Amino acid sequence: MNVSYNNEELLEEVRQDMIEFGEELGVIAIYSVFPENQDKYYITDYIWGEPVHDSDMDIYEEEMKLHEKELATLEYTKHEKMTIKELYNNLLKQSKII
Repeated sequence: MNVSYNNEELLEEVRQDMIEFGEELGVIAIYSVFPENQDKYYITDYIWGEPVHDSDMDIYEEEMKLHEKELATLEYTKHEKMTIKELYNNLLKQSKII
């Protein structure tokens, strides 16, 4: 059975982040499985990749702590590092019936 997963809200959120922060922004795509098609994983969310170190060390350390907490929530999920542009393209493909 061919199933697509279309999430317009997620696609729009990714598009806005890509415009605001650039196509090379590192992210981690989070995959889920649905009962209708348990053999296929679909991207259903994402988090930002590792924070970029800038001149403000306090902000970087705080962002890194938050990032590490987010990573801990991914321990039992399928996930994949990519750029936000790759994520956007994957979401577009995913929204079509394959």
